Amino acid sequence: MSWSEVFNDKRVLFAIGVTLVALGLIFLKDLNPSTIDLNFGIEFIGGVRIPITLEHSTDAQTMGSMIDTIKTRINKFGLSQANVRPLGDNEIIVEIPKADSSAIRHVEAILREQGHFEAIVDGKQAIDGTQILANAVGGAGSEMVEPGQTPEQVQWTIIFAVNGDGQMQFADAASGKLHYPVYMFLDRPQHAALLVKQADLGGLASGETVLTDALKKQGDDITLVYVEEFDKRRNELFASNVTTVIISDSLAETDPQIVAAVKKEGFLPIGEAPENATRKLSVLPVSDIKPVTVSGGVAAGMQTILVSWPAIGLRSAPTLNVEPLKQNAITQYSITGTSTGNTTDEAKKNAINEIKELKSILSGGKLPIATVIGSYYDIAPSLGTEFLRYSIIGLVLAIFAVSIVIVLRYKRFKLIVPIVVANVAEVMILAAIIGTFGTIELSAMAGIITLIGTGVDDQIIMVEELLGKRSPEEMEEANTKRGTSERIKRAFYVIFIVAGVSTASMLPLLLSGMVEATGFAMSTILGVFIGVFITRPAFGIVAGELFKHG
Repeated sequence: MSWSEVFNDKRVLFAIGVTLVALGLIFLKDLNPSTIDLNFGIEFIGGVRIPITLEHSTDAQTMGSMIDTIKTRINKFGLSQANVRPLGDNEIIVEIPKADSSAIRHVEAILREQGHFEAIVDGKQAIDGTQILANAVGGAGSEMVEPGQTPEQVQWTIIFAVNGDGQMQFADAASGKLHYPVYMFLDRPQHAALLVKQADLGGLASGETVLTDALKKQGDDITLVYVEEFDKRRNELFASNVTTVIISDSLAETDPQIVAAVKKEGFLPIGEAPENATRKLSVLPVSDIKPVTVSGGVAAGMQTILVSWPAIGLRSAPTLNVEPLKQNAITQYSITGTSTGNTTDEAKKNAINEIKELKSILSGGKLPIATVIGSYYDIAPSLGTEFLRYSIIGLVLAIFAVSIVIVLRYKRFKLIVPIVVANVAEVMILAAIIGTFGTIELSAMAGIITLIGTGVDDQIIMVEELLGKRSPEEMEEANTKRGTSERIKRAFYVIFIVAGVSTASMLPLLLSGMVEATGFAMSTILGVFIGVFITRPAFGIVAGELFKHG
């Protein structure tokens, strides 16, 4: 075989083609060859890691559903490089590269929400989240931010569509309810009671219609109990159908005896409650307990209009201005809100994030299990840059170190070029695949570096087979194409066995669910396949031509 035949061999051409594609993915995706266009983990480019604890342990199928839903929500928010991974059977890790503090706050809010949307008119459910068309939430022309009443305030709107069944259900619920508010909830608490101080409601009078109407839902009213009436209404608060009690975080300081009485009845925060607890205590900031209202206008006879109420999941309450017709057709509805900031630009940024948050939740589906968000922590970009620099230096040193060792072992300097080229090609192909379709994190980088060692092992096997001791008859046969091919085939018999063992040994790590291990296992397995099916065959052809004369 001549060198022209070597470079026309389909195995060599295939390896060259795949390497060129890998180079394009690494450097040319943004048409700027001076930048690396791969997705790196927060260890290399900085970012934020958010731990999530599930309300209780779950099986692999439910965990997979949780991961998919969280990924969808975060991607809809516009953070496509976020990495979401399970940790055991009751924890999830979310890693977000290059995220600012404003985005992180809204991502945390996204992760806290279970994602169940419903619209209620006069106590009757009008729309359920399952009727929302996931691909018709927001988008061009359906997300608006407009000036508010002050320079530090803006109004925002997001439009979404429901299917024909949703339109029919809305028409039934809203029939005869012209000028009534349409209460739009996200994760409205079920079988809940709200225990608050009168003063925390922002001056609204006890029993005011604007409050009681928002708490109504056929078969599942939210009970409102004032701290001032606790002794009189404690039996109502602790009724058998109440599974969640909502209080403010300040109540533990001002009225610890009341909080103690609530806990004594079995209502405990998620962190304190046993895994199979049927009652829970939801502790919210005082700002969430206070309803947001505006004065003026008349809606169903009310002078005060309720805009939102975070404590019960109320996000918006637009007035029904037109009585809907029963058409059984896809229909658009809107959620409106108000965002504030120290400046108009800050208010606009907050409004855009509010829209993104709602959009991601409405189109991302409901989480099957409630979650508790832990404290996030930052990894500085400067530290990440050091990680990346040292990793690249490690790759280069590893390639040249093993090349020199092999050259010294066989005393054949012409081995350097094919070994270095094959190793560099393998690293580039593996990095391009992981960095394009996934994320190169620290454990994945460890797998990439490990690939150099496994690749050299296979190259040694081939070189040993090509340069091993042979009889005169074998020497004569080695000078033929058939003889070289036979020796490479024998080498690949061993290589395939080694590859199978390597893959089998990595599978338990890949399926373990351990965050630190899965990236390493995946990159190792991919590296084995890249070597066996792409670079090793090409190396064998080149090495065979180099050493066919012994």
